[in-house]
Amino acid sequence: METQISFESSRITLRGTLHTPDGPALSRPAIVLCHGFGGSSNGAGHPELARTLERAGYVVLRFDFRGCGASDGERGRVICLEEVEDARAAITFLQAQAGVDPSKIGLIGASLGGSVALTAAALDERVRVCAANGAIGNGERRFRFQYRDEAAWQKFRQRLDDARKTRRDTGRSVMINRFDIVAIPEYLRTGLPPGASMDFPAETAISMLEFSPETVVRRISPRPLLLVHPRGDDVVPASESEQLARAAGEPCELHLIDISDHFASGDPALQKITLAWLARYLPAAVS
Repeated sequence: METQISFESSRITLRGTLHTPDGPALSRPAIVLCHGFGGSSNGAGHPELARTLERAGYVVLRFDFRGCGASDGERGRVICLEEVEDARAAITFLQAQAGVDPSKIGLIGASLGGSVALTAAALDERVRVCAANGAIGNGERRFRFQYRDEAAWQKFRQRLDDARKTRRDTGRSVMINRFDIVAIPEYLRTGLPPGASMDFPAETAISMLEFSPETVVRRISPRPLLLVHPRGDDVVPASESEQLARAAGEPCELHLIDISDHFASGDPALQKITLAWLARYLPAAVS
């Protein structure tokens, strides 16, 4: 069953969909899904993953971060640590739902949402397990993958420095196109959800540049961690998940899957890996 819900994070109303398995209202494990950069919970395979998890017996919350999708907040303002706050507020909401075992909460995120999930899990011990697909481990390193030419990289850095000065001097944010922040090949742009924001304040790019989940990912241990990455991902390279795995404590699993689609949450191979991992560490069976 799917129910439209809302909850508060820092006095901002966030909206999403709660998936509840059919059958008796038992005390079940529950999962929060975190969508990617400037997207929503209605795209990039998130509904499909949520329904797969629901059929497996999990209560699932997929929601829109502030400023994204149906949620309130300044449109296009994506600040990584604010999204971490939103993920933690989602945990609080989910723990309070009937039929949810509040001691059995998992976080699953994709792309930037995976990085947010990793950071939230590192900071919040209420998270029992965490999984990330196509996540960014270090923001500056990911930008260097996009801006491989040194001149282009320096031009981008200067653009951000100029934007900081404009913000400081005038209070006005300089807007930057989505694909200058996260380049997506033409053939993959259909993976963007309808109504996805196309322009973002420079503060978003600065936040992503400074975001480094790999510096905190070890704090998830000894709780289980799953990292999945498309081997041919040319939006966020698979080396990001490899670096995260090196930085993480045990138990940590890394799976590189033989696809190239960055928007892989709905991919059957990813879902199979995720379900098998959850069955070991956060089983849906209820006594």
